[in-house]
Amino acid sequence: MTRCMVYSSGMNTPQTFIFVGRSGAGKGTQVELLRKHMEADPNCRIKSLIMGDIYRAFFKSPGYVQDIARDISMNQGRFQPDFMTNALFVSNAMDIIDEASPLFLDGYPRSVSQLGVTKELLEYVQRTGATIVNVEVSKEEVKKRMMLRGRGDDSESAIESRLGEYDRTVAPMLLAAKQDPFFTYVEVNGEQPVEAVHTEMKKALGM
Repeated sequence: MTRCMVYSSGMNTPQTFIFVGRSGAGKGTQVELLRKHMEADPNCRIKSLIMGDIYRAFFKSPGYVQDIARDISMNQGRFQPDFMTNALFVSNAMDIIDEASPLFLDGYPRSVSQLGVTKELLEYVQRTGATIVNVEVSKEEVKKRMMLRGRGDDSESAIESRLGEYDRTVAPMLLAAKQDPFFTYVEVNGEQPVEAVHTEMKKALGM
């Protein structure tokens, strides 16, 4: 088996990974390390949908809706409504998904509704399942990390709001995913040194 493909019912199927974790969990770093590991296989070229990057590009565009979205994310520390995130996700997914490339999803899905959209899309493009990789870090630890990094949108009130949003929307999504055989759930301890988290992730994913 290559690092790109899984074998199911005698068919080669490109892998789909959904990365989940609280803000400040170090998820982005782990996604890049896994990408480099998989792309060491010269036949492996990963396609990525990173909602943070998609929203940052959206925020840079002028417009009334963009102004509202910027305020929700940057000042209020709330997640965007599902209709907005679903529209941006599906639009970008249609541009990059193919029949052979592994797919990384980062920052989506974040709600039970978005999980349903994800499954519907993956089934539509004839993918047989997806692996959810949860980089688990306690609320106390991620709050400390975010306060230390000093980003402009990391005020204490915004951090508390984002952590609360995670508990209200992402936690139920993970529970729903665990109960759906379409998804495989993997959890790694994100409160370790970066390389140790990477090693644990590779082991959990059979790499």
